[in-house]
Order: sequence, then structure tokens, then C-alpha cells
Amino acid sequence: MSNENIILVTGATGKVGRRLTARLAEAGHTVRGVSRSTEIRFDWHDESTWAAAFADVSAVYLIPPDEPFPAAEVVAAAEKAGVRRLVAQSGRRIHVLAEAAGAGPEAIGMYAIQEAVRASGVEWTVLQANNFNQNFSEGDMLRAILAGELFLPVEDTVEPFIDVEDIAAVAAAALTEDGHHGKVYELSGPESLTFAAAVEAIEQASGRTIAFGSVSPEDYAAALRAERLPEDLVFFLDAMYRVMREGRIGDVADGVEQVLGRKPVAFADWAKRAAAEGAWAAA
Repeated sequence: MSNENIILVTGATGKVGRRLTARLAEAGHTVRGVSRSTEIRFDWHDESTWAAAFADVSAVYLIPPDEPFPAAEVVAAAEKAGVRRLVAQSGRRIHVLAEAAGAGPEAIGMYAIQEAVRASGVEWTVLQANNFNQNFSEGDMLRAILAGELFLPVEDTVEPFIDVEDIAAVAAAALTEDGHHGKVYELSGPESLTFAAAVEAIEQASGRTIAFGSVSPEDYAAALRAERLPEDLVFFLDAMYRVMREGRIGDVADGVEQVLGRKPVAFADWAKRAAAEGAWAAA
């Protein structure tokens, strides 16, 4: 494979990025995984790092940071370098979250990169994913799961959590196959679950006892502030959970089946796999 067929993956050490990089390499593709700490550096805020990262690249998977960054300029740099295909990772119905937060696309990284690739002059695809299963096993909620108690401002909210492996599989297809140009795929798991049901599935798979409860948005925000989270993040999380409580992203999407021709992985099946891999093993 020539250098002209390099596939660039940003955020290559993250949940989706590292799985996508491995999947593409196993399929025989030449992959360049980049971050601020890789040999070929890529920093969303440092224009001097972009040209080297995009050199000789045919397709790019864009996993943006949460905070604002010059998305249009990054995409323009990719086009200038000769990149022919851009696939952006966004959030499920990100415009709804932006409206709830009273923000425009430029204020939310996922929204900004989504709109930038859609306005580009190259082939583009957008993947809009629901909350990840892996948030329970290697993300924000892991510490609470290991401590045996998780409290969130969700009431009886349902969420069609998605296995990150399914996102990586869809991303690999969009990067390497034809037929995905101009598509926005909403990605979710195969069923909508309450957070309580998700925690119960983890209990059954891991053998752990985990207390779960719903707290008020005000108490949750106070707890976040007590942990010294930035005020803009507290505000954003409050808006996100409000959108979820309103049921605006609680329905099941069919993007995984559209692209892969199969149902996405069920949460309980993922929990069993994660437990077998030691996700919640005793420290």
C-alpha cells in the first residue's frame, strides 16, 4: 500500500481511536494514529502540527476535543493536503444539545467538526453516537462503579447505550468503503435501557454489588463543583442530562445496521465481555 493511502486517526489513544486504529491495521491498511504526544504530533489548537499529520493521507477520522477549536481551518488544511475523505465523530442529535445549552456549533467541538466537514469540498460522513457502554468500564463512571455506588440526575431516563467497538466498525467502513458520502449516521445500541437496568447488567456480569440512584440536577451540579470541575463543564453536563431526561435521544437508531448489515451489540452481552476482560476486577 502506498503512502497515498494512509488513513489518519486523530485521538488515537482514546476509546474509539485506539480500537479503530487496531481494526484498520488488522485489515491491512496503513494507519497513522496521532495525538499531541505521538511522534507526528497533532494538536487541534496548533496549526503548525497539521501539515505533517495530513501529509500523504487519503482519509481522516476526526475525533474532536470538547472545547472550541478552529474546526473549519483544520478541515481546510486537510483539503489543502489532498485528503479525499473525512469522517467526523459527533454526538447524537448534537444540535438538540446545543439548543439546550444555548450555544452555537462553534462552542461545541463535536458540532463544529460536523458542520466543517459537511461544508467541505471532499467526501464526508458524520457519525452521531449515543452514550458509550465503555463510559461504565473505562470512562467517567468507572470510579463510581468500582466504589459500589453511582448517582446521576436521570430519573427513569432511557438511553440506547452503544458499544464503542460498533462505532469503530462503522468508522472503518466509512473510511475504506464507497457509498457513505454525504451520510449522517445516528448510532446507538439495539435497545433503550434505564441507567438502573444498565447497572444491574453490570452487577450480573461482574458479580459486584452497585447501588444506583437518581439525584436532583441541583445536587448533581453541586457534587461536580465540589470535585472542582470547570463551571462550563458543569453547565454542559446539566444540559446533556436535561436533554436525556426529556427523551430526545432515547430512541433506538439504525445506523449500525445500515452500515454493517447487523444489529449492534446488546448492553448485557457487552457487559459480559467487559467483565471477562477484567473491566471491573478487584484492584
